[in-house]
Amino acid sequence: MFLFFSKNKPISVHLRLNVVKRLKSMIFEFNKMRQLERIIDEHQQQLFSFAFFRVGSYEVAQDIVQDVFIKLYENIQHLSAANNVKAYLLKTISNACTDYIRKNGKIQFVDVENVANELTDEDEKRCLSEFLRIDDILNNLPAEQAEILRLKFVDSLNFVEISELLDVNVNTVKSRYKYAIEKLRNFDLINVYNYE
Repeated sequence: MFLFFSKNKPISVHLRLNVVKRLKSMIFEFNKMRQLERIIDEHQQQLFSFAFFRVGSYEVAQDIVQDVFIKLYENIQHLSAANNVKAYLLKTISNACTDYIRKNGKIQFVDVENVANELTDEDEKRCLSEFLRIDDILNNLPAEQAEILRLKFVDSLNFVEISELLDVNVNTVKSRYKYAIEKLRNFDLINVYNYE
C-alpha cells in the first residue's frame, strides 16, 4: 500500500509512473540476463572451440567469447532479429577472430613441447595438442578449403550452416569440401571418410 499512499496521502501520478517504469526496466534486465545465461549454457563450449581453432590461444579464445557475450548482453535486441542464434553467434565470433588475427597475427608456437609443459590445465593441454594436429593438416590446403574442413569437422556444422556463416553458396561450400578431401587423400595425411 505504501506505493500508492504515504501517510494517507496519494502519491502523484508522475511518481507512480516512475515506479512502474523502473519495475518494467528491472524485469526487462532480469529477462535479458536469463536469456543470456541460457545462450551461454547452450553455446559457450562450441563458441570457445570455434574461436580457439582460429586464433590458437586458450586465453585469447576465452577473451573473444567473453567479449562477444558482453556485446550480446548490451545489444540483446539484435538477437531477436536473428533467425538462427547459433549462426549469429558463430558469425560474430568469426568476425572477432578475424579482427584479432588482422591486428595480432595468428599465434605461432615455436616449441610445442615447452608450450605444453607450461600449461597446467589438462583441458588447455588437450586443446593445444588438438589445435596443433589439425592446424598442421590444414596448413597444406588453401585457406578457403581449410576453413570449410575446420567448420565441418571441428565445429560440426553442416553445409547449409557453413554457407550462411561464410556467406557463400552451398554448392561452393560442397565443392571446396570435396577438393579439400581429395587433396588430403593425395597428400596421404589422413584417411578421411565422406560425411555428406
